[in-house]
Amino acid sequence: MAKKGIEVTVRRIPLEVAIDGVEPMEIATLVSMVEKRMDEISERTGSVDTLKLAIMAAMEFAAEVYLKGSDNSAQKKAETERLDEIILALQSTMTRGLPTK
Repeated sequence: MAKKGIEVTVRRIPLEVAIDGVEPMEIATLVSMVEKRMDEISERTGSVDTLKLAIMAAMEFAAEVYLKGSDNSAQKKAETERLDEIILALQSTMTRGLPTK
């Protein structure tokens, strides 16, 4: 059975929203974030077209997620390289301490 969403209103547009793993109170917070972002974009651009504002807000949110993922990838790569250096140093130390035959 499909999950029933909650009724929300964004810029006087009624919507039924259901997002897996997101509770109704969290959806209300997301709606506030979207409306705030749309207001900011409207002030910045002078646009009042709700569809354009919604798409621009979606693009900005998507860019934030994308950039955050890019940052994590770079950090993971740096951590992996550092771990490789530590492993090599440990291996070198261990082999120097072993008696040779």
